[in-house]
Amino acid sequence: MIRDTAVFLWTEAYAARGRLAALFVGFALLPGLLVVGTAGFDQTLPQDVPVGVAPAEADTTADDLTVTRGGVALLGTPVRYETEEAALRGLDREEVYLVVLVPPDVLDDGSTTEFRMIWHGSAVPLIEAIGLLEAVLSVELSSVLPGEVDVTHEQRGTQLTLSEYLIPTGMTLFVLVVGLLFVPYDVMTDRRVIDRIRHQSRLEAFVAAKLLFYTLTMAVVLAAVAVANVPMEYRIAPLRVETATAVGLLFLSTAAVGTGIAFLLGLGRTALFANLGVLIGIVGFGSLLYPVGFFSSIRMEIARSLPPHYLAIAIRGHLVRGDGFGLYADWYRLIGTYVVGCLGFCWGCIRTYEWRR
Repeated sequence: MIRDTAVFLWTEAYAARGRLAALFVGFALLPGLLVVGTAGFDQTLPQDVPVGVAPAEADTTADDLTVTRGGVALLGTPVRYETEEAALRGLDREEVYLVVLVPPDVLDDGSTTEFRMIWHGSAVPLIEAIGLLEAVLSVELSSVLPGEVDVTHEQRGTQLTLSEYLIPTGMTLFVLVVGLLFVPYDVMTDRRVIDRIRHQSRLEAFVAAKLLFYTLTMAVVLAAVAVANVPMEYRIAPLRVETATAVGLLFLSTAAVGTGIAFLLGLGRTALFANLGVLIGIVGFGSLLYPVGFFSSIRMEIARSLPPHYLAIAIRGHLVRGDGFGLYADWYRLIGTYVVGCLGFCWGCIRTYEWRR
């Protein structure tokens, strides 16, 4: 027994020489990246939370807004809005996580200036910090204004529990894992018949059927979430058309990219490690777990340059806030272009695979 085990161990070690690159990526590089990636999550309070600044009344002047932005800048990144309605829309879309409404005559030192700070109940990671953020904002505004300052905070929307907040996050992660790992692996298992498919039909049709089939199965996933929610009674809406659309678009684009990478790398095992790296990159840099304000301004800009970031927000908005398509209309135009681009990337990788064959 011991002798046989030693022989097989030597055989396994010898065979590993042919896949040193894959072993290095899977057992050295990726664990190291995971450790480094956790460095961004050591902050309990947000580092650079985007804060909307808007006039509370028609009499509020540009000078009032400018001075207030100077005080808000010490708390986070001030984002100016022309109206209260525009600022609240930005709050609903997670463009900002706080809105400060500025009254007129903030430079008048003869009276107390009352500011309203509005936050959304769906921003669960920020809830425990709201009181502290209010106190910090009061101190910073007092330092730049001549008179007394009074800051009050108001909640917009329904306050979610942590469990409810994590459901769309888990849904997004599930879609990314299945799209980048499971679907490419399923395509790779059919590698033996792909040459026959190339001669008898079109490889693009084979891949299109795979992507369409698994995209449609997302409806089953949403139905399962709805059934599981019956005893839990969470305030979520997994069976809405808007939720299904956002989930389907995220899955289709992700699966197209994952499958394209698989063909680009010759349907070999290395493709799965490459897709795993893409998965970690999207999750880490796309700010899918925490609001972007918990990280640096550079991380925020990177996240907001990635379409999956907007899809994740749309999924959360449809699933737990009941948002309609209209709130994200401009985003969906960008997302549509992104999905078409992902499908084009997949098609190009398939053609490259056929050319190499």
